[in-house]
Amino acid sequence: MFNMRLSLSSTAVILTAGLLFAASANAQPVTMKIGHATTKGAYDNWADTFKAGLAERVGDRVKVEVYPLSQLGAIPAMVQGVQLGTIEMTMTPPAFLSGVDPRFGVLSAPGIFEDLMHGFRTVHDPAFKKAYWSIGDAKGLKLVSLTCDAPTDYATSTPIRTLADFKGRKLRVFGSKLEIETLRRLGAAGVPMPLSEVVPAIQQKTIDGNKAGITIFVPFKYQRIAKYVLKPGEGLICSGRFVSKVWFDKLAPDLQKAILDQALATDPLNQAWTLKFVERMYQIWLKNGGELAELSPEDQKELRRRLSTVGDDVLKDRPAVLETYRVMKEAAERTRGG
Repeated sequence: MFNMRLSLSSTAVILTAGLLFAASANAQPVTMKIGHATTKGAYDNWADTFKAGLAERVGDRVKVEVYPLSQLGAIPAMVQGVQLGTIEMTMTPPAFLSGVDPRFGVLSAPGIFEDLMHGFRTVHDPAFKKAYWSIGDAKGLKLVSLTCDAPTDYATSTPIRTLADFKGRKLRVFGSKLEIETLRRLGAAGVPMPLSEVVPAIQQKTIDGNKAGITIFVPFKYQRIAKYVLKPGEGLICSGRFVSKVWFDKLAPDLQKAILDQALATDPLNQAWTLKFVERMYQIWLKNGGELAELSPEDQKELRRRLSTVGDDVLKDRPAVLETYRVMKEAAERTRGG
């Protein structure tokens, strides 16, 4: 009788193990759709690098699909999709999420960063990460990556070569109050608008140009509609990768860890690639008939004077946002000149 019970028990164990193995073998890979608004630039490079690295970590357990050029919707729609869990990741400047939480907009403050690598060191500073990276968790947006992709430049249909030329212009911005105040102090109006709507708006003369980066102007062939680019040395475009917390929290712990680890491992690789890419884009812009201008030393000095207090003035009545801004400035000081 004992031997019979042992035999039945052993058979049950074998059957259970077999069923678990079969379930594992037949399990469908987890789909991870990554949506963004640009093309042929840092976002695609980040996604391709992340996809290859994640495959090395987890094999075919995660199927990464990349959708550039707003194929999954305009930026607000993609952000909402991530919050709802219908899109697994979107890549966008955090300033577009200022409506979700105004603290996301602090990276748009002018006059903080020396260059792209200084920005990258700042956004990965431990104190800044602690204060900033978890902001979206309660709203379903888990920030897993931050890079700095380009200096902020202005592409316009008629030239801006001096500070005086800003007067009366309507220029597209991401949407943070910091950006809008920056343009106001230069004599222009900032018009929040998703990237997918900008080209038609310039063509229809609804706006005079776009505040973005050369990494946008070249792939989207802005030289045909706004060939005048000003390099003001004002700030940076830094971009985040936001994962759906609804989706992420349902993943197996080892997959969660793999995604987080690979996102962080991808950032420095992408940042190094971006430095060369930006310089190449400026060269291509000129080759394709675009123009580049910089402010005179006198105008540059005046620009810095006008914009030096934008952050403190805009945020003085918003303690939580001001505190995040303060943490960012302190991180920028620690990482300056590194």
